[in-house]
Amino acid sequence: MPEDKKGLSWFRLIVLQVIIGCVLIGICSYTFRIPVDEVITASSQQDQAERFAGIPMRIDLVYPGLGKVILDDPKELLSLKSSFSTLLTAGKADQDVKEPRLLLTGSIAYLDQEDVPFQVQTNAFQFGSVSVNSLNVSASIRKLQSTLIDKVFTASMIGAAVQNSANKVYSLEQGVLTPLSEAERKALMKQVHTAARVIDFSHFEDLERQPDRHFVVSLPDTQEGKKHWLHIDRFNSAYMVVYDLLDETNQRAYFKLNASS
Repeated sequence: MPEDKKGLSWFRLIVLQVIIGCVLIGICSYTFRIPVDEVITASSQQDQAERFAGIPMRIDLVYPGLGKVILDDPKELLSLKSSFSTLLTAGKADQDVKEPRLLLTGSIAYLDQEDVPFQVQTNAFQFGSVSVNSLNVSASIRKLQSTLIDKVFTASMIGAAVQNSANKVYSLEQGVLTPLSEAERKALMKQVHTAARVIDFSHFEDLERQPDRHFVVSLPDTQEGKKHWLHIDRFNSAYMVVYDLLDETNQRAYFKLNASS
């Protein structure tokens, strides 16, 4: 065989092998769906929802005028994490959000990723950069806000508000605010600090009557020109009810007073 024909045969064999190889690679890529430089664009809401894959370690919650509480009970964290996730999945931002009367802020800290800030008001929930306020989740948002307020209204937090010299404490009677004396304020502070939280208050007949004393704690203003009052009703010197008029969920905390205080 002439030399030029022998070289041409080898060249054809190499080209044939290259073509067969490309065909086989194409078949395998199609069969097994091997991604090549695949770009996936995820929505911001999906990106935020994926943050819930982390393990929550604690929640730092800030209540305006009262301060910060830390939630680190594993059951509470998992329950709140579930509530957050459900709201982000089911809700959307489709309404104009009104200026909040009471805005709770905080952050959820994870073991394996960055902390994520959140905000809760009566009709809107924001987690990171994603906000939801649609009607289909409005009841769930109010329930979440009420749950978080309940975590703040402890004897220690209310007692600290009464004790804080920056807050003014009054007795309210027939629409007249009268500042408490130093002795009266110390007595109220002791009553609050030693009170025991009550969950089932349905059998307390005293709560159906008018309180024997009504106290008001003036907290720092949440907004310019808007007063922030924390109310404490005392019934028969045995029970106490605490509530915030800015709270549109009407959450109340019930306490049984210590007889020795």
